[in-house]
Amino acid sequence: MSNNLLKKLQDSQAKAKKKLKNKLNPNSAFGTLTDEEIAMVLALRAKNLRLSQNKKQSDFAKEAELSSPTTYSNYEQKGSISMINFIKVMRTFGRLEELEKLLLQTTKEKIEKIEKQRIK
Repeated sequence: MSNNLLKKLQDSQAKAKKKLKNKLNPNSAFGTLTDEEIAMVLALRAKNLRLSQNKKQSDFAKEAELSSPTTYSNYEQKGSISMINFIKVMRTFGRLEELEKLLLQTTKEKIEKIEKQRIK
Protein backbone atom coordinates (compact mmCIF):
# COMPACT_ATOMS: atom_id res chain seq x y z
CA MET A 1 0.00 0.00 0.00
CA SER A 2 1.43 3.36 -0.97
CA ASN A 3 2.16 5.97 1.67
CA ASN A 4 -0.36 8.33 0.07
CA LEU A 5 -3.14 5.74 0.16
CA LEU A 6 -2.29 4.79 3.74
CA LYS A 7 -2.38 8.47 4.76
CA LYS A 8 -5.82 8.89 3.15
CA LEU A 9 -7.11 5.81 4.97
CA GLN A 10 -5.79 7.08 8.32
CA ASP A 11 -7.31 10.51 7.72
CA SER A 12 -10.64 8.93 6.83
CA GLN A 13 -10.61 6.82 10.00
CA ALA A 14 -9.74 9.85 12.13
CA LYS A 15 -12.60 11.85 10.61
CA ALA A 16 -15.03 8.97 11.20
CA LYS A 17 -13.99 8.72 14.87
CA LYS A 18 -14.34 12.47 15.33
CA LYS A 19 -17.79 12.41 13.73
CA LEU A 20 -18.80 9.49 15.97
CA LYS A 21 -17.55 11.29 19.07
CA ASN A 22 -19.48 14.44 18.18
CA LYS A 23 -22.81 12.64 17.76
CA LEU A 24 -22.64 10.62 20.99
CA ASN A 25 -24.60 11.55 24.07
CA PRO A 26 -23.15 10.59 27.47
CA ASN A 27 -26.63 9.41 28.49
CA SER A 28 -27.10 7.10 25.51
CA ALA A 29 -28.62 3.70 26.26
CA PHE A 30 -26.07 0.99 25.52
CA GLY A 31 -28.62 -1.29 23.83
CA THR A 32 -28.74 1.04 20.85
CA LEU A 33 -24.97 1.46 20.43
CA THR A 34 -22.13 -0.44 18.81
CA ASP A 35 -19.22 -1.67 20.93
CA GLU A 36 -17.04 1.23 19.76
CA GLU A 37 -19.80 3.72 20.58
CA ILE A 38 -20.21 2.24 24.09
CA ALA A 39 -16.47 2.63 24.65
CA MET A 40 -16.65 6.25 23.51
CA VAL A 41 -19.67 6.98 25.75
CA LEU A 42 -17.78 5.58 28.75
CA ALA A 43 -14.77 7.73 27.85
CA LEU A 44 -17.01 10.77 27.48
CA ARG A 45 -18.58 10.09 30.88
CA ALA A 46 -15.11 9.75 32.42
CA LYS A 47 -14.04 13.04 30.85
CA ASN A 48 -17.15 14.81 32.14
CA LEU A 49 -16.59 13.41 35.62
CA ARG A 50 -12.92 14.45 35.60
CA LEU A 51 -13.84 17.95 34.46
CA SER A 52 -16.53 18.22 37.15
CA GLN A 53 -13.74 17.55 39.66
CA ASN A 54 -11.64 20.33 38.08
CA LYS A 55 -8.73 17.98 37.39
CA LYS A 56 -6.28 18.13 34.50
CA GLN A 57 -5.75 14.94 32.51
CA SER A 58 -2.13 14.78 33.65
CA ASP A 59 -3.06 15.19 37.32
CA PHE A 60 -5.78 12.58 37.06
CA ALA A 61 -3.45 10.12 35.31
CA LYS A 62 -0.88 10.56 38.06
CA GLU A 63 -3.51 10.08 40.78
CA ALA A 64 -4.77 6.94 39.01
CA GLU A 65 -1.18 5.65 38.82
CA LEU A 66 -1.35 5.22 35.06
CA SER A 67 1.94 4.68 33.27
CA SER A 68 1.73 8.09 31.57
CA PRO A 69 -0.65 11.01 31.10
CA THR A 70 -0.93 9.96 27.46
CA THR A 71 -2.66 6.74 28.53
CA TYR A 72 -5.57 8.67 30.01
CA SER A 73 -5.58 11.31 27.28
CA ASN A 74 -5.84 8.58 24.64
CA TYR A 75 -8.70 6.98 26.57
CA GLU A 76 -10.71 10.20 26.55
CA GLN A 77 -9.96 10.77 22.86
CA LYS A 78 -10.32 7.24 21.47
CA GLY A 79 -12.32 5.31 24.06
CA SER A 80 -9.66 2.61 24.24
CA ILE A 81 -7.95 1.54 27.47
CA SER A 82 -6.78 -1.72 29.01
CA MET A 83 -9.05 -3.39 31.57
CA ILE A 84 -6.46 -2.87 34.32
CA ASN A 85 -6.19 0.83 33.54
CA PHE A 86 -9.99 1.13 33.36
CA ILE A 87 -10.17 -0.35 36.87
CA LYS A 88 -7.57 2.20 38.02
CA VAL A 89 -9.69 4.99 36.51
CA MET A 90 -12.84 3.70 38.23
CA ARG A 91 -10.99 3.36 41.55
CA THR A 92 -9.71 6.93 41.28
CA PHE A 93 -13.24 8.19 40.63
CA GLY A 94 -14.41 6.24 43.68
CA ARG A 95 -16.71 4.16 41.50
CA LEU A 96 -15.49 0.59 42.09
CA GLU A 97 -18.90 -0.41 43.46
CA GLU A 98 -20.29 0.05 39.95
CA LEU A 99 -17.82 -2.52 38.63
CA GLU A 100 -18.74 -4.94 41.43
CA LYS A 101 -22.27 -5.13 40.03
CA LEU A 102 -21.13 -6.23 36.58
CA LEU A 103 -21.67 -9.83 35.54
CA LEU A 104 -23.31 -10.92 38.80
CA GLN A 105 -25.87 -13.67 38.59
CA THR A 106 -29.25 -12.18 37.67
CA THR A 107 -32.45 -12.86 39.58
CA LYS A 108 -33.71 -14.86 36.61
CA GLU A 109 -30.55 -17.00 36.65
CA LYS A 110 -30.89 -17.57 40.40
CA ILE A 111 -34.52 -18.71 39.98
CA GLU A 112 -33.59 -21.05 37.12
CA LYS A 113 -30.81 -22.55 39.24
CA ILE A 114 -33.21 -23.18 42.14
CA GLU A 115 -35.78 -24.72 39.77
CA LYS A 116 -33.14 -27.04 38.30
CA GLN A 117 -32.13 -28.12 41.80
CA ARG A 118 -35.78 -28.90 42.67
CA ILE A 119 -36.17 -31.11 39.61
CA LYS A 120 -33.15 -33.22 40.57
